Amino acid sequence: MRLPRVAVDGCLVAVAATEAWATRSLGGPFALTAAYAAAGALAFRRRLPLTVLLATLPALSLGYVWLAPMAALYGVAADGATLTVARARRLTRRGHGPQPHPGRRRLAPHMAITLGCAAAVAFVSFFPWPWIGEVDWAPAATVLAVLLSALLAVAPTTLGLLTASRRELAARLAELAESRERERRLAAERAVVRERTRLAREMHDTVAHHISLIAVQSGALEATAQGEEARAAAGTVRQLSRDALDELRHMVGLLRMPVAVSGPEEAGPGLAELPTLLAAAGPQVRGDLRALDRDGCPAPVQHAAYRTVQEALTNARKYAPGARTDVTVRLAADALHVAVRNEACGGAHGPVLPSGGHGLTGLRERAAQLGGTLDAGPAPDGGFLVRAVLPLGADR
Repeated sequence: MRLPRVAVDGCLVAVAATEAWATRSLGGPFALTAAYAAAGALAFRRRLPLTVLLATLPALSLGYVWLAPMAALYGVAADGATLTVARARRLTRRGHGPQPHPGRRRLAPHMAITLGCAAAVAFVSFFPWPWIGEVDWAPAATVLAVLLSALLAVAPTTLGLLTASRRELAARLAELAESRERERRLAAERAVVRERTRLAREMHDTVAHHISLIAVQSGALEATAQGEEARAAAGTVRQLSRDALDELRHMVGLLRMPVAVSGPEEAGPGLAELPTLLAAAGPQVRGDLRALDRDGCPAPVQHAAYRTVQEALTNARKYAPGARTDVTVRLAADALHVAVRNEACGGAHGPVLPSGGHGLTGLRERAAQLGGTLDAGPAPDGGFLVRAVLPLGADR
């Protein structure tokens, strides 16, 4: 678990202050003051790395304080490089930086600054300042002084650059993971587009073909039928087939559109088409659509209400043919309420029609996408009741 930066900086300041207190007898009051000032300056090493390093050089030249200058130099090498790389990445994303390998060119100035700071630390540490005391130029002492100065400069610089490289590598790995996730999403979208295209092709080649045959045959039956009632029934079948073909073409067009489509798309039939739907359902269907303000109802909500009534009427004709069906659509302040109730079937059932069993499930999913609810089940008198509540705030 990584410690917070404030805790790390606080511990570093405390250790540097302890070092200054431990070496208080090796220098004068001015050296001790400079050492404590260098320790306090470490609290700002992340925000002002160069300024903090310059603030620690007097303490290095006046006494035997090493921790504060080394920590400041490490901050210049590590945090300065990280800030430079982050700035270069932001410029690259905005289009102002080099596109390949963002930040590589901007690391060169920082490297020069880091090497200059390291040379300054080594120079201040090695140079025989006259106020420290008598200078011993013996070969052994000079070699030790050179090694000590090199250690004070090279060690924190190397560790800082290594830390910056690790952070850069972590950032690169994060970008690579993000790129792979983006590629995975694109591959999934391409698979969805291929599947939608296949479904559109199958619907057009099979369903549209059969519905077209129904329309043609019903038109021929309407022309050759003897009775007025038979001609009216054939005309109704022909009109319903044409309406089904129109909706099928619209659905095929939607399936062939890209996954991400900009701009609004048509929601389909809505409340304005409900009277026509109820009239085509037969005299046993009664609708209560009074005082229905279509302007205050979003198009997706209207389409969901239309499909709810359409599916409920289909189920009523399928499982309770000839039974009375009441359709109520009421617009409230915050939602559109739809209720379709059919009585129990008193006569004999007709031929069993094929069913996929997904009608009510699709209605529940449609209502849930709009943030609403749909309940369907037997009524107390033996009929069946479908009731939906569709919020008006749904704009999808």
